[in-house]
Parts: sequence; structure tokens; C-alpha cells
Amino acid sequence: MATRRPLYYDSGNLKEMSDTQVNQIIAQVSYQYSLNPSVTLAVSTSGGTLSGLPINDTRYKAGNYSTSATSFPGEGTTQEPQLVTVSYARLTETVASTTEPTDVAMPIYSSGGNIRSMTKTDVYDTFIHPAINNLALGSTGTAQGGTYRIHTSTSLAGHTLVSSTPVFIDTRWNTSASYTVGDNSGGNVDQPTTITNFYLFVINGSESSYTPPVYITVDNQLQTHAESNFNGLLQNMVRHAITSTVGYRINYNISGTGNNRGSGMTNTILNGSGNYQTRFVNTDDYRAQEFPNGSPVTDNTYYLRINQS
Repeated sequence: MATRRPLYYDSGNLKEMSDTQVNQIIAQVSYQYSLNPSVTLAVSTSGGTLSGLPINDTRYKAGNYSTSATSFPGEGTTQEPQLVTVSYARLTETVASTTEPTDVAMPIYSSGGNIRSMTKTDVYDTFIHPAINNLALGSTGTAQGGTYRIHTSTSLAGHTLVSSTPVFIDTRWNTSASYTVGDNSGGNVDQPTTITNFYLFVINGSESSYTPPVYITVDNQLQTHAESNFNGLLQNMVRHAITSTVGYRINYNISGTGNNRGSGMTNTILNGSGNYQTRFVNTDDYRAQEFPNGSPVTDNTYYLRINQS
């Protein structure tokens, strides 16, 4: 690993950049990535291929009712509440095809009193790789611009909603709804209520003010980089490293390896053993049925994770 201190002009003199100045360029790398990410996530209603999918929402519905012509069926003869499973596969990852920049003017640095151009490896080690290390953290600030997280509403400051379609929905039996014993029609058997919707957001970047470095022109003159050109170089290099450089590639998964991003997607369920109810229909029809009950508990929690490999 070869990190350098690039040179810049200050009142006509060449000076080495401070740690603060180098860090400002690292922050600008993150911002440039946020403008054009090379690994993206999309939301669909089905068919998502992200590693770790599908993820399951489970809830209980009422058991089938029992009937007797002489007396109410005992609780031991009625069917217990039945598990309902809804699978979600709504996230797909796309990795762009990138090309490493060629024939570009690299910043200069001083070594033993001599002025040298940084190699591409120097630029990666000094600016690009530290920015990627920041991008892949579990944090969700501007240093992670262009990467993704999960949230429980459709708005979040400093972020942009990718889709109004939830990537996961946690539901439970609606204990507040009315039901009729011995009626298996419609919502009487399965009457879910939505507990939480989980949405995908991309984190917004923030432009960093920085001092452009100096480079050597084709006619061996020293010149300060135009910010637009240097920004383009930084963006192309970070996009390529994230898709192609071992140790700095970024990808996403559900509950695999990596850092959790945003809200955990909780699958909650009622923990009761069944609410036994009876209904007298007529002298030849006694009915009994069990409905979901109990307290909500978390059965599973799924995380969107960002992984650096």
C-alpha cells in the first residue's frame, strides 16, 4: 500500500496536502460515487434475485371449525390456528460493466526532493480505497452516498426512496376484527393486518469542497487539475474498483455477511395456543372454532447487508 501526499499550488508555491485536504478528496470520491453508483438495487413486485431471498412473512389464521348435532365439539377436536406464509423476493442487484481509466494525468508528489507522478496504485491507495472502506460501513451518512438501506416509512431525510413498493411486509392476524364462529368464508378465516412496511432507500451524497492537486502536462508543465476533470477521474476509478478490485468490491445480500443497513425487517407473529370459541346455530348444529391469539413476538429478523470483498 502506497499512500502519497499530493502537491498543490498555494500562492504560487507547491505544498504537500495535509491530512484534512486528503480527507476532503476522499469525501469527494464518495460523492462522485453517489452520482453514478456501479452496484445498484431495484425493487419489483416479484422475481427478485438478491442473495438471501426469498424472505418470509408468517402469521396465523383461524383453524377450520368443527360441528356436532348434539353438543359443542371439545377444544381437543377443533383444528388449531394454521400458519400462513407469504414469501417476498423483491430486490435485484445489478453490477455495471466498468473500465479502468487509461492515459490520465495523475497528481504529483515529492519524493527525496524530486517531483513524481502518482501511479494508479497510489491514487487507489490514497483516495479510492479509503472512500470504499467508508462506503461499506454500517453507517448511513453522506460518506455512504450511493449505497442502500431499509426504512419503515416512505420518507427519510438525506435519502431517496427507490420505490413505493415495500420490499417486505410484516402482517399478523387482526385481533381487533370481528369474526363469526363456524363461518369459513372470506376474511373470517384469514384476516391479516399490516404491522410494518419496509422500503428501500438510496443514501444521498454530499459534495465536498477540496483543493485540486497539480499534475504534469504532456509538455512537462505543472498545472492544477480542473475540478471537473479530476472529479471524472475519481468517479471512474471508484466505480471500477467497486466492481472489479478484490478486497474493495461491494455487493448486497439479505442476512448474509457484511454490515446491516437500516431497519431490520421483522417478521412478528402471535404466540398464543388458540382462542377456543363456540356458536349455537340451531338444535342440530353446534359449532366450535379456534382463532389466533396471544402476544406479538418476533419470529425472525431479516437485514439488508452491504458486503466488501
